Amino acid sequence: MLRKNRKTLHKKRVYNAKSGALIALVLALAVVVNVAVFALGQHFRWYLDMSAGQVFSLSDATKELLAETEEEVNIYFTVEADKIASASPYLFYVYQTALELEKTFDFIHVNCIDVVKHPGFYKPYYNTAAQDIKTTSVLVTSGTEFRLFNIEAFFITNEDNKIWAYQGEYKFASAVLSMTAAEMPTVCFTTAHGERVDSDASALTSLFKDAGYNVKTVDLSKEDIPEDTRIVIVNNPVYDFAGFGAGVNEIDKLDAFLDGYGCLMVFAAPERAANLVNLSELLAEWGIGFTPDTYVKDSANSVSVDGKALVAAYEEEGLGASLYLDISSLDSMPKTIVNNAMPLKILWDRNDALDGVRDVSPVLSAHDGAEAVGTDGTADASGDPLMVLSRETRIENNEYYYSYVLVCGSADYNNSEYLNAKSYANRDILYSAMRITGRERILADIPYKVLDDTSLDITTAQANNWTVALTAVIPVIIAVCGVAVWVRRKNS
Repeated sequence: MLRKNRKTLHKKRVYNAKSGALIALVLALAVVVNVAVFALGQHFRWYLDMSAGQVFSLSDATKELLAETEEEVNIYFTVEADKIASASPYLFYVYQTALELEKTFDFIHVNCIDVVKHPGFYKPYYNTAAQDIKTTSVLVTSGTEFRLFNIEAFFITNEDNKIWAYQGEYKFASAVLSMTAAEMPTVCFTTAHGERVDSDASALTSLFKDAGYNVKTVDLSKEDIPEDTRIVIVNNPVYDFAGFGAGVNEIDKLDAFLDGYGCLMVFAAPERAANLVNLSELLAEWGIGFTPDTYVKDSANSVSVDGKALVAAYEEEGLGASLYLDISSLDSMPKTIVNNAMPLKILWDRNDALDGVRDVSPVLSAHDGAEAVGTDGTADASGDPLMVLSRETRIENNEYYYSYVLVCGSADYNNSEYLNAKSYANRDILYSAMRITGRERILADIPYKVLDDTSLDITTAQANNWTVALTAVIPVIIAVCGVAVWVRRKNS
């Protein structure tokens, strides 16, 4: 009997030893699997983006825009990878976008080289860049071309100078396309009529450069509009364009450009509009008229004391409303400011021309209660257009082709005060105008990601499913393993 008890005790000890070894093996295996999955997850980016704005995911627009790029592109973060989050919590957003780009495109490579430990690597960019290189800087290079960004460039601030939206995709795509595109669409600014160009219009020219355009100037009295031009801009002209009877008919050149499916944008000041007789005649053919020497005032809807920096009213339907479909989907639409603006006239609703159909529509208007102040006194300006879009549609070989004329009754609409103030929608409307007036997709299609709502964007049903998975499935698996061990022990 004693020998049998000793034998049973020995078997239990052996079994307990085996059980302990098995438990240790399972725990060790769990640790190894956890580390391996974590490492593989980081390497292959096995993540689910459940943020409300899909902040950490690439949009289809970015994927399509960069799909045909062939040149190698390097993105450098100036701090070691494991220190990115501590360098700046916002830099983590940019880093995640860069990793998504690297995962999606074979030609993009992400590198982390600490600027403090390896200042020599960044020396060539110190010598040529206008800004300092910090531990929160991001450098994008392709061949001999490069773009250097401060962390602030990837975010949009509100009126209180607080970050509320993320535009990392846009900035990276802009850098890649501007450095690698063999052919970029061209925008031409007219000159020789007292227009604002170059440094006087730096905010507007920078806007087009960032959007992937090649910016040029053209003197229509001496030059023709280049063939690759997509948009011609007349920015605050002081003098008129030469028309019929002149040695060189500049109006004819603009007319021919529009016949070739181009886009004309005009920004005119109330005090200069009376001088623009020939230009006004061209615009009248597109259903748009000036109201010279008259400006709109609205103290109730203005950001200035004099009531002239108008907060414009948005259209709810029609061609003009298509320019802000993206921002109209937001819970609260940002303001668009039209300063020192004259009311515009829509001369007809639709004109059936011999070469097609032209539609004209307000884009921005004055609010109810606004006044038009002119040399003849004050008049009601409620609902008067401040920006107007006209479109000609032609059908050739069963395909639709369009020409556009966009007119703003303000020369200050595109001032840096409003274009660079990211709390206003002035730049967004111009981006949309670039998109719909162009014949190809451009960077305006890339949305920014609003950061106001940091909650997870999942439904109650999805949340319940995740809860079941985390609180029920795993314990069930453990219970099954436990039962298997118990049955095996019982039968031993």
